[in-house]
Amino acid sequence: MITRQAPAKIPIENLTTAWFQVSGTLCNLSCTHCFISCGPGGGGGAGGAGGAGVKRHGMMSRQLTRGYLEEAGGLGIEEVYLTGGEPFLNPELPEIIADALKVSSVTVLTNATLITRELASRLGEISKDHKNELVFRVSVESPEEEKNDRIRGKGSYGKAVLGIKNLLSAGFNPIVTTTSTGRDVPLDGFGRWLEELGSPEPRVKTLPMVYLGRAEESIRAYRPEERVTEDCLKGFPLENLQCTSSRMVTSEGVFVCPILIDDPLARMGETLSSSLTPYEAGSPACYTCVASGLCCSNTGTVSRDDVRSFYTDAAREPQGGLCCPTAYEGAQMSHIPEEVLEVSYGCGSPVALAGIRPGETMLDLGSGAGIDCFIASRLVGPAGKVIGVDMTTEMLEKAQRGKRLVAGRLGYDNVEFRLGFLEKIPVDSSTVDLVTSNCVVNLSVDKIAVFNEIYRVLKDRGRFVISDIVSDRPVPDHMRRDKTLWGECISGAMTTGEFMAFAREAAFQGTAIIARTPYRQVNGLNFHSVTFSAHKFVKGPECVYMGHSATYKGPFDSITDDDGHVFPRGTPVEVCTDTAEKLKNPPYEGTFIITDPAGEAEKEPEPCKPGCC
Repeated sequence: MITRQAPAKIPIENLTTAWFQVSGTLCNLSCTHCFISCGPGGGGGAGGAGGAGVKRHGMMSRQLTRGYLEEAGGLGIEEVYLTGGEPFLNPELPEIIADALKVSSVTVLTNATLITRELASRLGEISKDHKNELVFRVSVESPEEEKNDRIRGKGSYGKAVLGIKNLLSAGFNPIVTTTSTGRDVPLDGFGRWLEELGSPEPRVKTLPMVYLGRAEESIRAYRPEERVTEDCLKGFPLENLQCTSSRMVTSEGVFVCPILIDDPLARMGETLSSSLTPYEAGSPACYTCVASGLCCSNTGTVSRDDVRSFYTDAAREPQGGLCCPTAYEGAQMSHIPEEVLEVSYGCGSPVALAGIRPGETMLDLGSGAGIDCFIASRLVGPAGKVIGVDMTTEMLEKAQRGKRLVAGRLGYDNVEFRLGFLEKIPVDSSTVDLVTSNCVVNLSVDKIAVFNEIYRVLKDRGRFVISDIVSDRPVPDHMRRDKTLWGECISGAMTTGEFMAFAREAAFQGTAIIARTPYRQVNGLNFHSVTFSAHKFVKGPECVYMGHSATYKGPFDSITDDDGHVFPRGTPVEVCTDTAEKLKNPPYEGTFIITDPAGEAEKEPEPCKPGCC
């Protein structure tokens, strides 16, 4: 981007959303990445004010807020967001919420640390008295206490957990918001964590980092080329930008958006009506919105129910090419009913690439109408077992009908279907030899939970073979908000690096690509169907060295395994017993010469040497 170009002017198309900075910049926390540097006493500091001539924002009274709400109602506002700072520091917030609910649905953005059981109960009563929906969005940086408190302050995690539980007990199902701090996908375990807290339907929204305020001080500043010009917006769908449909009300007037309340050039007027003019996108933060598709509203939350609804419709009415055409050989399908074939959606054939052996137990995740299970049924034979798990009742009903026909044609019944979720698989631990899935992992909003569950159910030396859609670069937020693209396996797609990082975080070893074909291009992103494999190896309680060595055969000069062992070609490397055993088995089998000292005099076990594990 050329910084000498004039900033782009962004018109407001239709004002549908009004934000209110009800507690100003006053907050009970001082988060290290806060883009408006909120804190006790109103925050501030070196990164607090965005420029000269801007007064730090104060508490909004109910009277002041009510005047703007009346104006918003007259303008046809559909959503109201109440934020801060920490909104619950405003003693009039319950009354402000009640006033806002008379106008539209209301979302309160909070850290939840001040929400007591009594307050949550009162909010529940206020919600019951109004037809419009009341939603709470709770900011949490990690489901792990230490990681969260490192950013939001010591003790904030415990208080937020209590606040979330209090909201749940009052009948609310809060959305959790987390900020991307450089990880590939900042969702690690939130879905499972919320379920454990009692959420009936976990909802998680991720926001990209905005490098203003404390984030500019603690992480980095925007680079000169990170600016939005007219050239940037050529072909860009402006409706994806929040400033085309919303404004932010503060004690100091109306601003273009919640991010830029410290920028004097972002002050659009004294009233909502006077603020409806084009905004000259001169702030570097505008680059984040365009590049990532950042939207501060709730539209970025795709839930499990959204995906289930999409595939319920697909079960009732066959949709060709969803996710993308899957090629199966005719011989594989000769025993499978037509009803199953016509609603089989996927992006590969993991079963055909899995090297299934007779007698194995296979688990297929997102089994749908059962096509991959029925192909595997023949391969594992009567001594084997196949389990299909799906969350869509309509798909399972078709699978159950197909199961009876398949069993009759094969002469044995070794397939079982179960209702369940990828993030909470209804299968006992360490009971499965192989896990497959066909274009399903991308549909989950809590992918690390899926990988952890796959690891849990696999036996030692078990494996997964997963076909999924991957993108050549991270999918931007405005695409992730598209529920149809989620169902089409686009919005939730990982990059290859993200997939492998999730597998490694879940302790899988030897992750490899075994097939890759082009799928489609969407908004300039290239998507491919990729089939991955990986293995589970359980280490002993103590890693010991007993004289084993491994020699890499080649052809490369050297290789490094997932535990960090470096194996130069043709050079024996001392390894522990666990590593020696691992390298004898797939996917490493045949790549190494393992020197086993079993025929020698036994040695007393010694502690594993540095670098062995």
